[in-house]
Amino acid sequence: MLNTSITSDESAYIGAAYAYTQGLGLNQEHPLFFKLINSLILNIFYSDYNLEVPSINIISGEESIEARLAAFNLGYNLLMEKSNNFHQLLFNLRLPHLFFNSFIFFWLYLYTFIFKKMPEKVSVIFAILYVLSPTFYSHNFLIAFDVSVSVFALLSILTLMVIYQSLINGENRLLEIHFIVFTFCLFVAISSKFSNLILLPITIGTCTVIGFKLFKKKNISGLINFSLLTFSSLFAQLFLIVFMYNWAFGKLTNKSIFDKIWVFIDGIKMNLSTAGGIREPFWNGDFVSITSLEYLVKIFWLKENPGLFMLGLFTFSILIYTLTYQRQVIKNYINRQNLPLIILGTAYPLIYFWLTKDSRFIIGYRYFYPIIVFVYLLIASLTVFLKHKWQKYVLLGGLTLYVYLGMLGIPQSLSYVNPLWNQEKWKLADDSTINWGQETEHGVEYLLTHKLLPKDNDNTITYQLFGVNIGFVQYLDLLTKIQDYPINIQSYYAQSRFNPETETITQLPHQYLLIDSTVKQKIYVQRETNPIAAENWNFLSNNKPIYSRNDIIFIYKIS
Repeated sequence: MLNTSITSDESAYIGAAYAYTQGLGLNQEHPLFFKLINSLILNIFYSDYNLEVPSINIISGEESIEARLAAFNLGYNLLMEKSNNFHQLLFNLRLPHLFFNSFIFFWLYLYTFIFKKMPEKVSVIFAILYVLSPTFYSHNFLIAFDVSVSVFALLSILTLMVIYQSLINGENRLLEIHFIVFTFCLFVAISSKFSNLILLPITIGTCTVIGFKLFKKKNISGLINFSLLTFSSLFAQLFLIVFMYNWAFGKLTNKSIFDKIWVFIDGIKMNLSTAGGIREPFWNGDFVSITSLEYLVKIFWLKENPGLFMLGLFTFSILIYTLTYQRQVIKNYINRQNLPLIILGTAYPLIYFWLTKDSRFIIGYRYFYPIIVFVYLLIASLTVFLKHKWQKYVLLGGLTLYVYLGMLGIPQSLSYVNPLWNQEKWKLADDSTINWGQETEHGVEYLLTHKLLPKDNDNTITYQLFGVNIGFVQYLDLLTKIQDYPINIQSYYAQSRFNPETETITQLPHQYLLIDSTVKQKIYVQRETNPIAAENWNFLSNNKPIYSRNDIIFIYKIS
């Protein structure tokens, strides 16, 4: 976790968490659960931090850019307050995300080996696909919500399937426990991102079907018990949401319960307004206007473990063969009893896909995680059709390859791109799962380790990096204090940044240039239309950097 520099959005969520310690809510565009967990950590272990939370007038129904930026600035001030605490503070605030995202393993153990509701083979294979997925192991510890929103949506659906199956089969012994697990998973899911609110109509629809079936069977006592559990679960969501918003926004001027609910609703509106925007992502050498579906179809094959494609091809081939030649086997799995479970299990990813497929607000592959995790489950589930010994040997070989390739990808961390992409990584995309500012500290460490930075920045280095408010100079400030490295940090703060559109690299008076993939992409795209970009591209293509990491961050010696 400490090898990954702070990424773009993390400082905003940290700032919001600190604001919640004082009941002065910020960052309403995301639900509160994980930020409140971090707020609790700050309250207990970092109570000696005394920062002023800016007074923001949050008006219901109006989006405030000031409120958005305030969370970033507050997080920046908190992290920079005590340099010696920076890494430990960041680690401690990331740890709850890793802990909660690991709940999936507890759920799999509980429902596979204790309750016996999930086939062991499916559970183990899914766990392997998840653990060795570069998509998830590089992201699950960040102070972000993309993994949590996916994991807890999946667990909510799986637990709801268990409840459905138990009631239809008349197994009521552990029903209360299943509802407790479901309530927790649903709460964390919808408290991670507003997009998971699509779980509510799925839940209500499923519970309505269950209630109708119980009524049809004239199981009135079972219907009453189920209705009470359903109502309690849904009421718990409302109660906990109001409780969280009262905690986080309790000291603002609007204090009524309805005001807190409106803050929640305003957060939904802010997300909907953002989702309707347009962003043209960099893709394979150019900035292009594409939809989410088009982007997913392109990048999926390059961001996933290649072993997944082999396993997917193999299991789908067996499924097609079974559908064609062994219809009796299919009838054992796809029948009137299992069909509702299949519909329920596919409802969430299909609805999520349908709602997002035409969006042109392309930020990163991470927005497709809620679909990807269901793809893993689908592939794992299809292994139930493997009956012959040779099929099991092929499966074992595919899993071995998956594990091997997954371990090979670990050093790439968040910027993972699989071997199917044989060009420089920066040429692929400006995706937040490729460059989210996660390599900055390593570049600074290199400069300090090799003592390339003098005390005063008298045209020693200039830079331009992805927009993270704790960037090059901030890490330089932190690390020089930690290492007792003599430096006049103000001379580095005062240095203007490199502008790739108006400044020619070879004419810069500096000795070193620090850039990242986003700068290379901008120069590369403009090389045909901008003479300055053409000269800069000529320099970059004919000079090897003295340092690079994961083909994301680069240091060039100019003179």
